[in-house]
Amino acid sequence: MKLYQKFILIFVDICGVNNIFRFLNKNKIVILWYHGICDDAFRLLSGYDERHIQVSKFKKQIIFLKKKGYSFITMSELVNNFNNKKKVKKTVVLTFDDGYRNVVTNAYPIMKEFDGKGCFYLVTGLIESNKFLWTDYIETVIRNSPIGKFEFIFKEKKISYTLDLKKSYNWAIQDIKNKLRTLPDNERIKYLKQFTLKKAENFPKEFQLANWNEIQSLDNRILEIGSHSKNHPNLTHLSSLEEFEEEINNSKIEIEKKVNYKINHFCYPAGDYNANIIQKVKDSGYKSALSIIHGFNDETTDLYKLKRIEVPENFLEFKSLISGSFFVMKQIKAFFFYKTP
Repeated sequence: MKLYQKFILIFVDICGVNNIFRFLNKNKIVILWYHGICDDAFRLLSGYDERHIQVSKFKKQIIFLKKKGYSFITMSELVNNFNNKKKVKKTVVLTFDDGYRNVVTNAYPIMKEFDGKGCFYLVTGLIESNKFLWTDYIETVIRNSPIGKFEFIFKEKKISYTLDLKKSYNWAIQDIKNKLRTLPDNERIKYLKQFTLKKAENFPKEFQLANWNEIQSLDNRILEIGSHSKNHPNLTHLSSLEEFEEEINNSKIEIEKKVNYKINHFCYPAGDYNANIIQKVKDSGYKSALSIIHGFNDETTDLYKLKRIEVPENFLEFKSLISGSFFVMKQIKAFFFYKTP
């Protein structure tokens, strides 16, 4: 975060702007978007990727929400509130993508302590498979690579990255991930094969996924389970009915067999969906689906296009996002600095 941005966030907070916006948005439902809740000692991703929030920061965020009068609900409670047109006030849902074990070991105990509630979205094909998310696999391969040239073949072109400082490693990881995200799942799998020839060991424990015993130990009144597909593909890139069935419907069936209750909530991998995907999610019996569109929710929000707020490490930014002042400041900045002539 740049220094001027930090000063603005401090000013907005100490001047009471966040308090005003929290009041204005008190009837909105806030869905917070997390991935993992890591140990405080885990610093590997600091400074460039915040998908793992440190456990002490997560606890601080939960305590702050409680002190400000927010209450927590599960996704099932959210759907019931919407369907019954129940008025809500200062309501938060905690959501966790991908199924990381540290959600069970670090986040869940804090949720039990402070009455937190939410939904844990699993990638079923990876559970107990001894595999990692492909993004974490790439991360680890490149981190383990020695200083020097790192070559990656993409669309018949050889791309060379110079690895020396931490910044160059971060750039290579981000660039390769971004390129692979543009591909259909079957093509991405082919490109990923070139990484199997490279050294991939010393996987951080933070990249490990929860097993079924750990998942079954969760009280669904606190942290219920949802589906994040079977293999985490970009769903709009799928073509066959069999693929859709496997990713959307069969992942639901598999989880239901393991946890012994209905799975009613879906989370689009990479936020990728269209009208066809939404219909397939509905046809499979899901009652809601999460997007990665930033913002709040109210009675006008489509239950299959629910908005979320991606949670940052920075506490000042967190407070601004929760209140809604962050989004207004972003609009003001866009109006004054990105106007086209």
